[in-house]
Amino acid sequence: MEQRVDVFCHILPKRYEEERWKRAEKTHFVDHSPSHLKYVRGGKAPIANYQVLIDLDTRFRMMEEFGGYRQVLSVAGPPVEAIDPDDGEYLAKILNDELAEVSRKYPDQFAGAVCSLPMNKPDAAARELERSLKDLKLAGVQLFSNVLGQPLDRPEFRPIFEIMSKYDLPILLHPARSRRHPDYLAEDHSRFLVWQVFGWPYESTAAMTRIALSGILDEYPNLKIIVHHTGAMVPFFAGRIEAMYRMFDPLLLDERGTPLKKPALEYFRMFYGDTSTFTAASIECACDFFGADHVLFGTDAPFDAEGGRASIRESTRAIEQARLDAEDKGKIFNKNFERLFRLSATAAARA
Repeated sequence: MEQRVDVFCHILPKRYEEERWKRAEKTHFVDHSPSHLKYVRGGKAPIANYQVLIDLDTRFRMMEEFGGYRQVLSVAGPPVEAIDPDDGEYLAKILNDELAEVSRKYPDQFAGAVCSLPMNKPDAAARELERSLKDLKLAGVQLFSNVLGQPLDRPEFRPIFEIMSKYDLPILLHPARSRRHPDYLAEDHSRFLVWQVFGWPYESTAAMTRIALSGILDEYPNLKIIVHHTGAMVPFFAGRIEAMYRMFDPLLLDERGTPLKKPALEYFRMFYGDTSTFTAASIECACDFFGADHVLFGTDAPFDAEGGRASIRESTRAIEQARLDAEDKGKIFNKNFERLFRLSATAAARA
């Protein structure tokens, strides 16, 4: 089995997890995650994916079932500012210190980790990002698709993109949307998990669009933004994106004030996608749109009914069954990781 580095999988380090639950009643952060809702409604009884999130021994037993498999750690949602807007800076420091410690302590299992930021406090977020990359040697940053409802292209968030451009390390773009976000204006909450199953890919797509068309990618063209769930809606809707933005170019010009420097679709091709949609067809679609150089193995583990096993198994199977040559599959499994994160796919080489 070829070496695989899972660039989009999640964890809840121990101290950070303890601090989150002290704030659960204050902010109702469990509304942001179906797994958290299930965990709470079950009286916090063990469920497969939650045990892998919080217990390293359980995670290691699961990972041992897959040869040649390592992870890049990122925190499970919601964002720190959704857990506690006032204490986000405190929570981020605890989290990033723990992520750095765990990834250093267990190099056989973890190829690295990416930091999270208190994005509702942009100055503090920029300081924490510099600390995480320079001092803690974390391998990138995870940003969520909005900051308590604010888009990522707001001017106060521009320093985050500037810093990531300077360090030339990846941004992991994760969706954020809660069940309190209604699907219809006449209602006060979402039903049938629409907010998560379909709302999250929309959230990522909206964030991509704001980043793509606001000028951020013109200002920082070397940004490497890996979008969860295989680039969200963009690869499948590429034809519509091209047709609609060509037809409505005058409206876009009115809104921007200046013309785009290149066709809208070309900005979307600058993003990267992971493989957490679990079908060969979706991987082929992403590779057709982004190119195999812009697709990385990423599973969203442990968020499945088997505590990560299904996500890892089905992501691997999708790549193996995709109509791609061996070179492109190797890029997806580990070579693109090594190029973007500037880390080795194998623990021995890193040590």
